[in-house]
Amino acid sequence: MKNYRAPKLASLVLIAIFNSLFASVSVAADSINIRATLILGSNEGGGVDASLSQYERNLKKILPFDTFKNQGSSRASVSVPGSNIIGLSGEHDVSVKVDPAGDGKFRISAQWKRSGHTLVNTTVVASKDRPTVLVGPNSGNGRIILLLIAH
Repeated sequence: MKNYRAPKLASLVLIAIFNSLFASVSVAADSINIRATLILGSNEGGGVDASLSQYERNLKKILPFDTFKNQGSSRASVSVPGSNIIGLSGEHDVSVKVDPAGDGKFRISAQWKRSGHTLVNTTVVASKDRPTVLVGPNSGNGRIILLLIAH
């Protein structure tokens, strides 16, 4: 009987080790990186910053500006489901909460703040590598814009 229990116990230990390794791999796969880019949109005739050129068409289609200047960007990894805070320049930060939305999409609840004051509080359904544009308050002759992209 002892000979039968030893292989059975060893098998159970190996299964437990395999399951713990598999669980840690699946947790790592259930996270996304969210990049937040702060933009100043205006009609100053300055064009679009090179770092924003891939989003130029979307920005101009949605917003009535001819100038888009990158004011800084940052990124954070977020578990799905989970939350994190993305700090940006000028005392801006974005609290994001991410939940699965099905079909490879994500429900992102974003609370965009400047110096502790909420500018935008919204929830969107986003696809990977597709920009989400949030329009904030006036700033001089333009508006502050937040571009969120889930990778």
